[in-house]
Amino acid sequence: MPPKLTKAEQTRRTRRAILDRARHLFATQGYAATGTEEIIRELGITRGALYHQFGDKLGVFKAVVVEAYDQITAHIRTRIAPLETNWAQLVVGCQAFLEVAQQEDLRRLVFIEAPAVLAADTLVEIDQYGFGLLQESIQLAVAEGDLQVVDAEGFAHLVNGALNELAAWVAQSEDPQRLKTAQKLIEALLIQHQGHRVMGGP
Repeated sequence: MPPKLTKAEQTRRTRRAILDRARHLFATQGYAATGTEEIIRELGITRGALYHQFGDKLGVFKAVVVEAYDQITAHIRTRIAPLETNWAQLVVGCQAFLEVAQQEDLRRLVFIEAPAVLAADTLVEIDQYGFGLLQESIQLAVAEGDLQVVDAEGFAHLVNGALNELAAWVAQSEDPQRLKTAQKLIEALLIQHQGHRVMGGP
C-alpha cells in the first residue's frame, strides 16, 4: 500500500495538475474560450481547490505564463552555455528568444494570449528576470568595449522592445524564413552599435 500523501504534497500535485491542464487549454484554444469548469473537469478537482490555489482564472493564467517565461529563460541559457564570449552570448541569446516564437507549445501562449490578457506592467514584472539578464549582458558589452551606446540601460530597453515586437511578428507565421529574418534584424541592430565599428569610423 503506497504511503499516504502529506497535505503539502497533495497541494503540490493539485497545483501541478491544474497548471498542466490549463496550459494545454490556454495554448490550444486561448484564454477567452477556456472556462474554469473545463480546466478542472477531468482532474477530479473542485472549483474551490482552484480558487484556493490561484484566486481565479486570471490567476491560473498568470501562473502558467510565469512558468512559460522560466522555460524561455532555460532555453536561452542552454543555447548560450557553450559560447565563450559575452558578445556571442548576447547575440545568440537574443536570437534564441526569437526561436521560442515558433515553438508550438509557447507561441500562442506567450506572444499572442499573454499580451492580450495581462496588463503591460504585469508582463514587465514577469519578464523582469529575463530582462535583467539582457541588461547585464549589454552593460558588460559596453564595459568591454564591444558596444558603444549613449546609455546602456536605455539601449537594453530598446533591444528588449525590438525583441518583443519581432517575436510577436514571428509568432504570427509558421514560415521559418520569418524567424531567420527576425534573427538577422536583431543581430544587425547589435552590430550597428559595435564598439570597434564606431571607434574605427567610416
